[in-house]
Amino acid sequence: MNDADKSALPQGYAWNWFALHSGQRLQLVNFWLVAVAFLAAAFVQARSSHQVAIAFGVALTGAVSSLAFVRLDVRTRQLVQVAEEALISLEKAQTAAGVNEAFELVAASRRVRTRRFDSYRIIIEGLQLTVAVIFLIAAIYSVS
Repeated sequence: MNDADKSALPQGYAWNWFALHSGQRLQLVNFWLVAVAFLAAAFVQARSSHQVAIAFGVALTGAVSSLAFVRLDVRTRQLVQVAEEALISLEKAQTAAGVNEAFELVAASRRVRTRRFDSYRIIIEGLQLTVAVIFLIAAIYSVS
């Protein structure tokens, strides 16, 4: 195995780690959206059928599950950041060695993060927390 192959192994491993966890993060968001749709439909059906206890339970489940998805997203984001740190180190090492000078992608992506409210974290977390609050309001509404 030559030096180029040896240096490609850690970078491939880090990219695979990044791809796995960033894909997992998007799957979690998709699953959360589907869960919210089903829970909202169940709440409306229970409320329109005057089943107060079921409507309350569904709304409470929606709030708790949205908060749980916030925590899951935090953890997956941390795992993505681990890969980003490893990739930055590998990119710096390759640049120092004169290899792949134009491909400092992870470092460059961090430099272009200009507005906080355009980040996936803020948008996803904001949506999840908003839905959790709406479900809590729906739970209170269902028993009033």
